[in-house]
Amino acid sequence: MKKLAVLDDFLVRDYLIKILGEGEEFVQEFYKDLLAKSLLFQKNLSKERLASLGKEELDSILEKVFSVRRKRQRLIEETGVENLKRAISDLLYGKANNWEERVENFVKYIKGVDRKSARDLASELLHFTFPEDYVLWTSWIWDPESESGAVVFLKEEPPKRHMYGETYEEFEQIYKQVQEKLLDFGIKVKGYLFVDIFLAMIYATYVDYMTLSTMHSAKGFFPPAGVMARRLLGVQRPQDIELEV
Repeated sequence: MKKLAVLDDFLVRDYLIKILGEGEEFVQEFYKDLLAKSLLFQKNLSKERLASLGKEELDSILEKVFSVRRKRQRLIEETGVENLKRAISDLLYGKANNWEERVENFVKYIKGVDRKSARDLASELLHFTFPEDYVLWTSWIWDPESESGAVVFLKEEPPKRHMYGETYEEFEQIYKQVQEKLLDFGIKVKGYLFVDIFLAMIYATYVDYMTLSTMHSAKGFFPPAGVMARRLLGVQRPQDIELEV
């Protein structure tokens, strides 16, 4: 296995301080809502429940996935309810040699969205249904093709395709490295959900900064970083949905 980048402690600490600076209530509510999303996935996508899901229940799940939320009805219609449930069942419970095989088998059956969105959907389904078994690997966290994503801001040198992994097994090292550093800095949260929040806030802060630095007139038009981070993780509050652009 490749030796991947070692993340910078002071950058992790700096971003953590900024996130905690949003206030204890913000962090606790964000975590509570993300946990509720995971519990929803665990309940509805269980082996016992999945086969009986209808279109509305599938829609309520896809509504919480950033990559497909706006195209979820098209995805359901073009893929088909039964085909979608079968694809999800194979993704979560089928036999596969590795994460890539599991995800690629799922992507083959998903219609109505592009391949990258379907991969991100697969990653969310795996991660939030089994939050202690699979890390979250979406394109906004790390995309080796474009060499972009939240994790690149945890290292000062410019990203390279191999730095944060090209396979799930490699990227998992980076994700767990983030978790370990957060634990070192006193974040005592079971599982990976706080890592999701941490990375979403990093990426949202970057988007916020880049938007305002290139479009000065956009201040007040685009949602703040906290709202954007919630959107990335599919747990927007009802009052924030109207801010979407």
